[in-house]
Amino acid sequence: MKKLLLVFILPLASLTLYAQEASKQREVGLTFRSLDSFGMTFRTGTTRALWRFNTVFLSGNKETFSADSVDSEASSSGFNLSIGREFRKPVNENLTLRFGADVTFRYSKYRNQTNDKSIVNDDYISERTTYGPGIELVFGLNYALGKNFIIGAELLPSFQYHTGKSTTSSLYYEKTESDISGFSYGLTNAVMLSLVYVF
Repeated sequence: MKKLLLVFILPLASLTLYAQEASKQREVGLTFRSLDSFGMTFRTGTTRALWRFNTVFLSGNKETFSADSVDSEASSSGFNLSIGREFRKPVNENLTLRFGADVTFRYSKYRNQTNDKSIVNDDYISERTTYGPGIELVFGLNYALGKNFIIGAELLPSFQYHTGKSTTSSLYYEKTESDISGFSYGLTNAVMLSLVYVF
């Protein structure tokens, strides 16, 4: 009788454990990188593995410089999109480890306009536009605030390829245009914080 009972209990127990591991979960929230960029995240999957869809909008900046007879204005803007996969491992009831990887795409634009008020009066404008794909690794932690909210922190070491164009034009010289290409890697602006709602 005990053996027969075990035959029925073991499959039910394994199905229950599988259902718990594979329970569906979706998350939506806000992300922050340093103090000048923010974005949104959407994650879907199970409690142990989720697909990640992130968009980070750089707020950009605009600065004005004045020195003697020269006024200069510089501005920059851009955005970052990423799609990836993350896996989670619970540490305790509230804390969870996260690891995975994202494929990214970045776009940025920089513009500098100088107004020369001297006798030379050589005003000029320079612009630089770059874009390109990259890869980011994901190492992070989640801390649960009850059942429906999570605070997260991620370290995102990255490798990024970029290409684009740089142009310069002035009052007295012809417009010049040059191609840009290169790559970057490391941990620059690599910490991302998130506040997400789980449903």
